[in-house]
This record gives sequence, structure tokens and C-alpha cells, in this order.
Amino acid sequence: MTNPKSDTEREMLAARLQQDPAHFEPTTAFRLAQHLAQEGELEIVPHLGIEPTPLAVSGFRQRKGKFELKSALAALVGPLGSMPPEYNELLLREERNRSRALTSFVSLFATRFSELFVEAAEKYRLARRLRWSKRREDNTFRKALLSLAGFGTARMVETAGVDENVILRFAGFFADRTRNAASLRAMLEEFSRLPIRIEQFRPRWVSVAPEELSQMGSATPPRLGVSAMAGSKALDMSGAFRIVIGPVDYADYLTLAPGGRRLQDMFALARLFVGSGFEIDAQVILKKEDVPFCQMGNGVTPARLGWNTWARVAELSRDSADAIVTERQAMPALKPAGAAA
Repeated sequence: MTNPKSDTEREMLAARLQQDPAHFEPTTAFRLAQHLAQEGELEIVPHLGIEPTPLAVSGFRQRKGKFELKSALAALVGPLGSMPPEYNELLLREERNRSRALTSFVSLFATRFSELFVEAAEKYRLARRLRWSKRREDNTFRKALLSLAGFGTARMVETAGVDENVILRFAGFFADRTRNAASLRAMLEEFSRLPIRIEQFRPRWVSVAPEELSQMGSATPPRLGVSAMAGSKALDMSGAFRIVIGPVDYADYLTLAPGGRRLQDMFALARLFVGSGFEIDAQVILKKEDVPFCQMGNGVTPARLGWNTWARVAELSRDSADAIVTERQAMPALKPAGAAA
């Protein structure tokens, strides 16, 4: 999980943390609460009660600009607290009397102790230090990884078209200057969480410039078997490859529609890895049992000719492999090669 950036993502994660704090790893829940409270105040509320094994993080809420995280990390009071049980009973009695003065006083120390506990847990976990660092730009390890991957120069990451976290995640692949299909497949498979296969040496027809066509009577007449050719296109077997995705279920299939963000990100990552010397397309294979009947007027997933419409009256005998998307179809804003910026 990366740092939440958009307001929608922040609200979604805040709701998830509030409804199901056990879903998060404890130190991740703590860092997420810190991030959500970056413009407010985060208070660590101790566990009070007699539960023998409370969750490390069992609650989160926000009210009046303040954020509260119920945590047992480096707890002072409660079932796992380091202080004598009498203090837990004293706090419970104060809570029953609707007095939070003593609880707030203990929280002052609990908040700092929890921060130190989480920092100690992350000390030798470089990925977590990169993810939650407040001054990310000054992180020496981040700079070293970007330099190894070839993105250490200023503004290289901004112009790459791929999120910095993705580059850092696959820095080992980018550091290897020998680009190969196995590395590309492993990277795309890990990035998309989908089955990926790379088909190399895909044939393509390349247009030949008019001045290079064979013409009788030219200053340099074509020589049969040497420089003569028939037609205006040449077959190229080494300049293109195909990303085969699947078989996937119908839900994943819809997220890979041309123009969708998921397919755009996959093309951008592949392009960044292989450079500009290859032509890329993608083939999306849908599981045969998930191929739907064509229904007009379906408002949930409207029929899109050439993408999710099949003329069928019975079960299919094989997976549907008809969907082939070129890079230009997936990324409509992509300018033709050689076009002015």
C-alpha cells in the first residue's frame, strides 16, 4: 500500500480503518492514522478493560478535528500495560465518572511511546521507511535505488510516466541493463496480479519510405536478391512483442478495457522497461465460463462492440482470445512517433 493521495482514497482508508482495524498490520494502521491526522492531532487512547489479549490496534475515530487511535503498542495501562493493574482500575473508575483528564494525561506519554515503538520496528525495514518517511526526497537509500534504476537525474521520475513507488519496487529489474522477456513478465505479473505471458518475435508489416522503394531507372538501380523488393511494406519479425494477459475472469476483463487506467499503467511500465525500439500490443484472454451473453440495455456493464459483446447461444469450448489492444488504443493521448510536443 502506498501513501494515500486523493481525498477519495483517504476517506476510503479512514472508513476501513474505523470499521475493521484488524485488517491492517498494527504498525501500518498506526502510520495510516498518522497520515490521516497530518493536519490535526493524533491521540493514542489506551485499552481499558480486562480482555486478556486485545488487538494491537482495535479502534480509530475522528471528531472535531482530532483523531483517536486505540492502540496497545508500547501500552502503559490495560491488559498489556507496563504499569501496575491498579492504574488500569483507576482509569476505568475515572471513565465511569465521565472524567477523561487522567486518560488524556496518560495518552500524552502513550502517544510518544507508540511512535518510538513503531520507529524501532521499522528501523531495519527499508521499504517501510521509504513508504512512510516524512522527508522522502532526502532519503539516501531512495536516491541510491533510483540511481541504480537509471532515474537518479533530476526530473527523470516525473517524466517517466510511471509512479515513483513502482520504479522503486522494481529497481532491481531496471538496474539490469539486459532487458529480457522473463524480467518483463515477472514485473508485469507482480504489478497486475494477473497471469502474464510474453510472446516474442511477433510479425508486423513496416512501411517503407517512398524514396527507398525499388524503382526501375533510378540512379541506384535495385539488384535482384540484394536490394530489390516488391511492395511498399516489409515483414519485420524482431521489432514487436505481445503481452498476453489471462485467462482472467469477467471483472478483471472489464478493468482492462482500452482507455482504462489499469491497462494504461501496464503499457506505461512495459514501455519504460523496453524503451522505444519495440512495438507493443496486449491480448486479453477471458475465461470461457465467464463469457456473458450479449444483453442490450444492461446499465451495469453496457455492451461495447468489439470488446464485451459475443454472439453466442451455448457454452464456449475454449477461452475467448479475441481482444487485442494496441498501445495507441490503450493510451489515446499518446502522440505519434516524431510528433511535436
